[in-house]
Amino acid sequence: MQTNWLVEIVKRSENGPFMKEPDFEMALAKRTAELVREYGLKFDPQVPIPSDDDMADRLYQAGLDLFVEMGVYNQTTERCIKFTRDETEEIVGTALNAVVLGTGKDAVVMRHRGVESDIPCVVHSGPTGTPCTERYHPLILLSCAQEPLVDCLGAGSVSTYMGQAIIPGSPTEILGARRDAAVAREAVRKAGRPGMHINDVAVPLTCAGKMAAIDQDSGLRTSDAVLVSQMVELKTDYDQLSRVAHLKSVGMHIVDLMTPLIGGLGGGAEGTAVVTIACHILGVVLYSASYHMMSHTHLRWVNNTDRMGLWMQSMVAQALSRNTPIVLLNDIYTVSGPGTAELLWEVAAGAVTGTVSGMNQQGAGTTGGFNADHTTGLEARFIAEVAHASLGLTREEANGYALEFLKHYEDTFDNPNRGYPFPELYDEETVEPKEQWLEIYHEVRDAIIALGLDLDGGWRKVRHG
Repeated sequence: MQTNWLVEIVKRSENGPFMKEPDFEMALAKRTAELVREYGLKFDPQVPIPSDDDMADRLYQAGLDLFVEMGVYNQTTERCIKFTRDETEEIVGTALNAVVLGTGKDAVVMRHRGVESDIPCVVHSGPTGTPCTERYHPLILLSCAQEPLVDCLGAGSVSTYMGQAIIPGSPTEILGARRDAAVAREAVRKAGRPGMHINDVAVPLTCAGKMAAIDQDSGLRTSDAVLVSQMVELKTDYDQLSRVAHLKSVGMHIVDLMTPLIGGLGGGAEGTAVVTIACHILGVVLYSASYHMMSHTHLRWVNNTDRMGLWMQSMVAQALSRNTPIVLLNDIYTVSGPGTAELLWEVAAGAVTGTVSGMNQQGAGTTGGFNADHTTGLEARFIAEVAHASLGLTREEANGYALEFLKHYEDTFDNPNRGYPFPELYDEETVEPKEQWLEIYHEVRDAIIALGLDLDGGWRKVRHG
């Protein structure tokens, strides 16, 4: 990528084709539906983890077509940023295929993973998309950071500062961002892992707020990361691009965050998968991302552990793993909450799907993000165990496990079990899970072992060879 690429992005943002946002959305929806038909993409609810290399390659080409034909809509200028196929393929082809996250003894290398790869997943954790209160946020982060199988920490978000609602663009946003970054830094220190990679502070909504979290001494370091978001679908603005400019200037990791909506502009699973491929390409071409976080969600249930969500995760990951060098990270969203068996079955389905399809593991956003403090480190441990045990599985084998796991939770989507908040599941003094939560964990764990997935040997092989 040329060194003045961001300047070129701004130039194209100012001089590209003018279009009103609703017109861009209508054109995107229409072209996506056409591409689904042209490339013969088909979702099969009985095969959430397909073994169809040709369809994966067709999906990638459909997403590439969509990106080149539609471009990226800049909401600030109301113009489309356009790219040729040749320059797009060149930029994607030379993207990072491995990144060092964190420092010292706590550093990990997160790599591009192929389909059915035996490369272990790097496991991120934290209150992904789940709001926290000021009181329990430090304990929730510590419960994740102290898990031995967790490699990186997401700082999550707290919507208040000293009891007052944080207002975007105000001083409270700056203060809240710096506080949350400091809390995350203290959590990894208390866990004995001071160099652990922290992937963002989620509370700020503006560039200024995000940049305020960067502090080499007590906040985010250049070995950490900040999210740069996409607006649904295939949209950006100058606020997001300004984050890229600053992060690149200080040598900090950029995480490309996308939230494609199943049932939105892409339509069903196939169309949303096409859009999601294009979104990953956006993250490479515009954001120069170190890694890409796929947070697709179902419009009705606000999860991605349903059959369409699992199929999308699998097909998008396979398409990108086979056709690009980029580093992928799933983002498991569940309807269930901590303290329930349903949550563990949901995250198990997400973990086995992502692992065999070429992704690393982000962690769990529980309860669809509706219930504050409903997140703990124990489900992060479980995701890691399932992911490590899934190494070496074929897609056919993984599909069988996913179908078994679905039986334990998919009939709860319309009336989900939201579980319990952190203080009901963890001892606040020791920051260890209480017996009631451990009992459920062991029950589900034993049931999955009985199905044939080696949750004991998997992580030992990864950690100890």
